[in-house]
Amino acid sequence: MMSTILIIGPASPINKGIIENLLSDASREVTWLRVVDEKYSEEAEFQSEKLQILSLKRGEELGPVLKTLPKELQFSGIVYAEGIGGVRPVKLNNLDFIQEMFSANVFQFLELVRHCLKQKRIKAGASILTLSSVSSIKGLKSKSVYSASKAALDAAVRGIAAELAPQGVRVNSILKGWVDADMSLDFIESNMKLSSGSDFNQQLLGAISVEEISNLVEFMLSDKIRTITGTNLLIDGGYTL
Repeated sequence: MMSTILIIGPASPINKGIIENLLSDASREVTWLRVVDEKYSEEAEFQSEKLQILSLKRGEELGPVLKTLPKELQFSGIVYAEGIGGVRPVKLNNLDFIQEMFSANVFQFLELVRHCLKQKRIKAGASILTLSSVSSIKGLKSKSVYSASKAALDAAVRGIAAELAPQGVRVNSILKGWVDADMSLDFIESNMKLSSGSDFNQQLLGAISVEEISNLVEFMLSDKIRTITGTNLLIDGGYTL
């Protein structure tokens, strides 16, 4: 039986890796709500008849976009891989910066789940997964707003998991550490400068590969496990030891 996975997020190396891995299984189709982000190329590096791509501006209302999909389409898996990063000392935080961070990292996830439920697009027994960050549980200089937004995302996961459990729907997040494909991003480079590289050195097993992330996502979306829910899964190379 064919299953359809919904993923929302920009054309980042991690998201492309996740999609490519999901499409490697002939029994899956993927609907990608690709968030427009100038940091990443908007061209997918793969083509597949099993991949449907819809463009989405960051902060755009999700309801109407989802309604353009076939009314009968339901998802057996949802991956929230949207979000933004940024480093800023506490004294430079302002409401606009806080609003922007929380909107992309938390509010849009809540809206996605809300609209999918209203439009009856979540199959019984489905798996909902978010990409979070180890920053939600580890204090880092100049990342108070980013950390707070990811901690709020993880808390939302636990609450939604409790609410959707009667339908057999699992809801979890992945707290990822330093990923090799992200090391060139501006806010990552800024964080490295703030810590003089010592922060990365705490990740004892080194940088995490895109392949590891995509394999974990695939596993959490699969029917190989049915009772992991409301969990914030840590993949950090020993960073928090």
